Amino acid sequence: MDIIIDSVNRLQEHLTHSGCEEAGVRLTVNPDIRPCQYERGACMTATFGGRSAEFVTDDPIRAMTRISFLAGAPLDTPATRAAACAIINVALGFFCLSRVSHACPVSSHGACRNELAAALAGKTVCCVGAMPPAGVSALHITDARERAEVLLINGDGLIAPGTGDLIAARKDTARILCLGPSTAGVARLQHLEHWCPYGT
Repeated sequence: MDIIIDSVNRLQEHLTHSGCEEAGVRLTVNPDIRPCQYERGACMTATFGGRSAEFVTDDPIRAMTRISFLAGAPLDTPATRAAACAIINVALGFFCLSRVSHACPVSSHGACRNELAAALAGKTVCCVGAMPPAGVSALHITDARERAEVLLINGDGLIAPGTGDLIAARKDTARILCLGPSTAGVARLQHLEHWCPYGT
């Protein structure tokens, strides 16, 4: 299953007859935003209906688009998949279906890191997506996805090909934990556990 395309389809179901399908979404890049400590890249910001939300990516898009343009789109590049996630994040934030739209302040990074380390103490963890070492240095990290007790997924991992299949294969045998504001919308639509205790 392609988790991004499936999430777009679920978003469309939420928006049917809402009148919002044709509303404009602006995608920009804000170089001044400090991203979540579990992600690397540029902060792409989606703005819709007076709300905004983030997605951190190495392939940000700057454009004016519509939510309806996602329907049937191939979403076959990292850039378009990241843009789709940013749009999902802001749309769910607008409809109050997702609590987290932005990363926490840097002052909360230490507390977040310590709480994550405590929650996963003694567990073998596999990171899905490129993560800065400082964010996960206290965890017992393995590259063996098939044996890890916990799969940590950030935005980079979420848009990677095969992540939906990985989640489907491991959902009964591993704890699946999506990290940070980038994953908030898809985690909500897919009923996945989401970790972002200090996000706003």
